[in-house]
Parts: sequence; C-alpha cells; structure tokens
Amino acid sequence: MDYTNLIRSVRTSTHRFKQFAHAYRWTLLGLLVVAVGVTSMATPIPTWILAAQASLSVLLVAYEVTGNINEARKTQFFKRKNDAFRDVISTLPEDHYRALRINADTFIIYTRLNKFLKLNDIPVVAATRSYTLPPELQRHGKRFLRHILGNPALFGRRFDDPCLGWNTDMEDPELTEPIEVVFGSYFDVTQSDELAMYDTEVDGRTVSELGRSLFVKRDGRLRGFRTSWLFNVVGASTIAITDDGQLVLTEQTAANAGSHNLFAPSGSGAAGPQDLKRRDPTLSQLAEAASTRELREEVNLGNADIADNGTHLLGFGRWLQRAARGELLCVTFLDIDSDTVNRRPISASERIYIRKAKCVRFAEPIANWDPSDPERMLPTEQRTRMSVPLGAALSLLAEEVLTPDSDVRRELIARGVI
Repeated sequence: MDYTNLIRSVRTSTHRFKQFAHAYRWTLLGLLVVAVGVTSMATPIPTWILAAQASLSVLLVAYEVTGNINEARKTQFFKRKNDAFRDVISTLPEDHYRALRINADTFIIYTRLNKFLKLNDIPVVAATRSYTLPPELQRHGKRFLRHILGNPALFGRRFDDPCLGWNTDMEDPELTEPIEVVFGSYFDVTQSDELAMYDTEVDGRTVSELGRSLFVKRDGRLRGFRTSWLFNVVGASTIAITDDGQLVLTEQTAANAGSHNLFAPSGSGAAGPQDLKRRDPTLSQLAEAASTRELREEVNLGNADIADNGTHLLGFGRWLQRAARGELLCVTFLDIDSDTVNRRPISASERIYIRKAKCVRFAEPIANWDPSDPERMLPTEQRTRMSVPLGAALSLLAEEVLTPDSDVRRELIARGVI
C-alpha cells in the first residue's frame, strides 16, 4: 500500500499547525490559563498539570525574549549622510520648483504653488481618523523608536507630544480641494518619517521597502503625502524681525534633533492640534498659529510682543534629508526691540533645546538679497551654522521683497532694513 500521499498530507498539516501555534502562541497560552482557572473552580488541579503550565509559560517567555534579542542584534540603522537627491532634482520642472542647497542638505521650494497660495488661502480640515502606523512599518518602526529612545546622548531627548501630519498631495500647483491633516504624535514621526531617513539592514541585507523608497519613487519623483505610509509631520517655522529691524535667531543645543548646535529660525517646530482652534482655519492661519506658538515658546514672548497681523506666510517647501518633510515658512514682525529680546531669558521648558536667542543685523541691504544665496544675508559668524529651515525662510524672504508692492517689503523698509 502506497502511503506517499498520506505522509505528504501529515507533513503539510504539521507545518500548518506549527505556523498556527507560532502565530497565536500567546492566545493559546491565554486559553490554557483560562481553562485551568475555570476547571480549578470545580475540581482540584493536579500539581503536575500546574507545573506543566508554569513550565510552558516560562519556555514561551524565554523563547520570545531570546528571539527579540537576536532580532535586535541582527538589525542595524544607518543614516544616509551623502545623498544629494540628484535623481529627485532632475525630475522637478524649473518653472514649478527651486532646489536650494544648504550646507549638505537640499530644500525644495514650491515656487509655482507659493504664487498660487499668495492669491488663494486654502481651507484646512482635520481627517476623521488619526494616523496609525501601517503594518509594513510596525516591526522596524517600533524597534527604531526603542533605538532612538535608548540613546538620548546621541539622539537627544524625545517627548511624545501631539502633532499634525499632511494628508493632501501638494504637488498640484493649483489646489482645488481643502488641505487635509491628520492627528498623531511625535513618536509616530520617529517610527515613520525619521525611520525613512535611515537605511535598515537585517543580517547585512538592506530592507529595500524602507528608507529612501518610503518617500522617493523608483523614477526619482517624490511620493505624495496622501498615499505615503509616513506620518509626514507638518513643519512650521518663522523668522522674527524686531521693531529696530534686527533678525532674531535661536541657537539650538545638541538635543535638537533637526538642527543640533545650529542657528534656527526664531520659532521652529511642528504644527499641533492646538493650532487648529480657529473656526474653519486656512493654510495661512495654520502656519501663523503654529509658527508664532513656537516663537512664543522658544523666545519667551507674550502676545503683546508680536505686532497685530504681524505674521505672513512666505511659502511651502520640502526638506529632502528629513524624509521630504513639508514645511510652512513665515516671517513675524515684533513690537519690541532687539535689546528686549536679547535680555529675555529662555523659559525653563525650552532650555533643553534652545541655548539662547540672539538678534543680528542683516549683512546685506535688501537690494543685494539673493534667494539662491541666503547665507549672505547673515553676518559672517552665523553663516557656517545656518540651519536648513533658517536658510529656506531667508531665501523665501529674499524672494518676497522682489515684489515692489509686497506688504512684507514695506514693513521691512519701515523698520530700517534697507
């Protein structure tokens, strides 16, 4: 009698049972514990059964811990430091975008979209759901988060504050629908956006579906926010101008993840749910609320220190080295002078990230400002430590003053910036 097919069937069934038992091992253990507990209410449980249950539990825990340790040892994260994104830049039409090189980073300014936004204030709506880390990112995203939180000296201290993420593609130069944002937290940013800034290797092999491919397509085009697996945090920054025409810079500490030990805009960070408090908010209102909140927190300003209607949206762009993070960049005019800002102490809650606020005069007159060379707008001492958000905001400011009837240009001139 031929038992070949029977043996094959037994092997297949055994394999399927092993796979099932492995996938649902904790569920099966829970059912066993419940069964023993319920049975013990009606009749005494023999000691050997209790001992077997305890031994099985210990073995499962040991197996799980050993597996996680071995997996963690096999997994490594490598920062991509030399990616110039030339393939991405080559796909961008020059009449729609402008690539700005700042130190070793690249910031893409959406010139065509920004012209549209100056004439049209697009509504912003909150999505009905919050961001959930996709299954494709959960395994390595959670391991990456543990890696970051376990090395505060290297990566700075992290807090799980609430924030907003983009959920609308910004590639259309003329947006016709409201811009949708999703709620999430900073740990969502770490497990998705920040994970994408690294190459993930397991057993010496790069995980191809992670890293750069999370925000850049095979043909070099950037992925839209809508279909991306990433959280795509909404970045917001503003450069403040005192009433005596000086630029307010914030010197960052080593704990700052994006601009450690560099000079950043006067206020810089991520938009949060508190920035959507206005009824039927628009994109410029979201940018104003988020950037001025960061400004008040980081430079320790009050509402009275900021001029009425003093914040203006300069534009939007994406920071490629930060997983093509979408940034809203503004300028804010203050009702206090540079001496007042310089003497204002940094609040205790911000000292971990901000070393000090420093007011400087623009190094060049407005007529010499060049959007392609924003570092020349700064004094020589600050140029080599200019952060990417600061350089991008200054570039957009230089672009803004090229318009003769610009409100921003008139206000700068009125404050002695000529």
